[in-house]
Amino acid sequence: MTSEEEPTVQAAMDPLDDLVLAVRGDQDGESPDYELPPSVTLDQASEILGLTTEDSRRMQKDGTFPVPVIPIGSTRRVGTAPLIRTVGLTRVRKALRYRG
Repeated sequence: MTSEEEPTVQAAMDPLDDLVLAVRGDQDGESPDYELPPSVTLDQASEILGLTTEDSRRMQKDGTFPVPVIPIGSTRRVGTAPLIRTVGLTRVRKALRYRG
């Protein structure tokens, strides 16, 4: 994928039947360039956005967090697609690389 291409992001299932975001740079390609989780924790989103934990929690409570926050029980999640739109695909992809 070149820097001029706009990636497409679609929901897909990985080989283990987990929901992922399939990111494709080539509109005609069959397989995704890479896959990302559909959402991340509030702490992961804060790191991607360059916010401290304290600032992000305050902003989330005030309703001023830069991207929509999804409450799930007592936890808070942030959609990966809004993060991509806010800070760019490269930054999100680097932050979410699996360590192993």
